[in-house]
Amino acid sequence: MSTFFTADTHFGHQRTLEFSRRPFADVASMDAALIANWNSAVKPGDTVYHLGDFGALECLEYVSRLNGKIILLPGNYDTPEMLEVLAQTCEIIEPNTVIEVEGQRLQLVHEPDEALGGEFYLFGHVHQLQMVKRNGLNVGTDCHFFRPIPLEVVLFYQNAIYNHYDDNVFMEKLG
Repeated sequence: MSTFFTADTHFGHQRTLEFSRRPFADVASMDAALIANWNSAVKPGDTVYHLGDFGALECLEYVSRLNGKIILLPGNYDTPEMLEVLAQTCEIIEPNTVIEVEGQRLQLVHEPDEALGGEFYLFGHVHQLQMVKRNGLNVGTDCHFFRPIPLEVVLFYQNAIYNHYDDNVFMEKLG
């Protein structure tokens, strides 16, 4: 059993297809590719932390087509009505939840500016506009070939951020 992370699938959202310039002919093609990519990476016994913006209300039935146990941290598009439906099949967690997976502590947020200091954090919300921060990683589907990423990839980037990337990598200024 493995642990995966993703965000911003936006199933059923035409707006996301257009504004994020996703390489799909239409929303139906996008949704089909996202489901196929998810299921090619995630096995039924795996866990997927989805860090918000799952998709449109009419696409919530997709949960039953996705492999793994889904733990959802709500995003800015996830309405109370949607969360009520998703709570029937997914575990819903609060922003700034700190989890421990295989001895690694990770803070989970939807928007990067929600992160509290200290823990390495995983975020979404900004789609492909920024992949890394000094203490965090964007796990959004737009940054990772439209599929959830395993813990091993998160740890690869964490090591690179802490030990190899220099100031030229980060967009924010110091101080």
